[in-house]
Amino acid sequence: MRGLKAVVAVAAAMAVVEANGVIGDPLAIIIKLPSMNIPVPSHESVEITSSARKPAIASSSSVYVTPTPSSSSSVYVTPTPSTSAYVTPPPEPTTSSSSEVAPPPASSSSVYSDEPQATQAPQGDIPDGQGNTFTVPPGAVKFPWNYNNADNVVPLTPGSQNGGWAMSPNQMCKPNSWCPYACAPGYYSAQWDPSAVLYNGAGSMNGGLYADANGVLSKPNKDAAFCVRGMGNARIRNTLGESVSACQTVYPGNEAMIIPSVAGAGGSVDLNIVPSTYWLGTSSQFYVNLRGSSAEQCVWGDSDKPVGNWAPYIFGGGQAKDGNTYISVQFNPLYTSAGFSVSDAYNVEIVCDGGACNFPEGGKCKCEGGKCSVDNGCTVTLGAGASASFVLY
Repeated sequence: MRGLKAVVAVAAAMAVVEANGVIGDPLAIIIKLPSMNIPVPSHESVEITSSARKPAIASSSSVYVTPTPSSSSSVYVTPTPSTSAYVTPPPEPTTSSSSEVAPPPASSSSVYSDEPQATQAPQGDIPDGQGNTFTVPPGAVKFPWNYNNADNVVPLTPGSQNGGWAMSPNQMCKPNSWCPYACAPGYYSAQWDPSAVLYNGAGSMNGGLYADANGVLSKPNKDAAFCVRGMGNARIRNTLGESVSACQTVYPGNEAMIIPSVAGAGGSVDLNIVPSTYWLGTSSQFYVNLRGSSAEQCVWGDSDKPVGNWAPYIFGGGQAKDGNTYISVQFNPLYTSAGFSVSDAYNVEIVCDGGACNFPEGGKCKCEGGKCSVDNGCTVTLGAGASASFVLY
């Protein structure tokens, strides 16, 4: 992640497994599963090995206080306006989405839909704002959707400088730039620069719609919907007495963890697990906040606030070229390096809901009582038709 990268055990293996080895992209990390080594694209490297320990369900309190490096309390209190729910990210070392770039040629690249729906039909017309009253700073391009639209697009912090776009609150969509947008939980944006072929560097921030020199927006992948249903095979099941927000990173985009999927108390929420046809075969990554959190905590945090990129957990997921889906869980290294105790957080276990689920050696993938069943986190393989839940308890 630009400016502040966490060492992450990623979510999905994006490789073709061959008889004499594996073929993957240059940014792969190796996840060791029982009888196979599968490379997984990630922005950082970490090796996961398999082991297991006997599960035990730990009790949890329903009252919480914000944990601090000097405290081992297990409670989280939602930041108030005085604590600034949105934290301005550090300056980006590379050009931002507002930098001038040449528009790419239109593309008709296909996208995956495991559950065809009317709202996923190709839609070439970009709305004109649908009557929204979102912030439009001088020189900015207006966000084209309103709340509750048929395209499954979700406006983010519309009262801030970004005006609804999937950009940091202090960034604007400007002419001659790419402007990403967020989709509802379980959906992914099917629009990006077709000419962007580098994971990091030129084009890696070119997601969403393109605004030309006059601020006129265009849809690069004309045959794809704005938001497309993902794999639909993984969700968060929250058994806690308070809500928990999972914050997906914007990629391609500025990689800020600002796209929320919130599992209410005793409820569940679908996660956006992308298919192998997603941009360059990359996977989805979620920073999962403490209990008591909401969409407002899907922000670029800092070492004083265990939210966003300082959240206690990182979940990941995506479909590989072999057709399997790989999902993972690990403690966030930034959370622990800041002095917060992982034992203060709730527990997480990946549970198979149906179909063929391949677990690490020992048959468990969980993080409980401050320790994961695999030292650096664990990965579960979901075969075709299988599904699983990240159970919070």
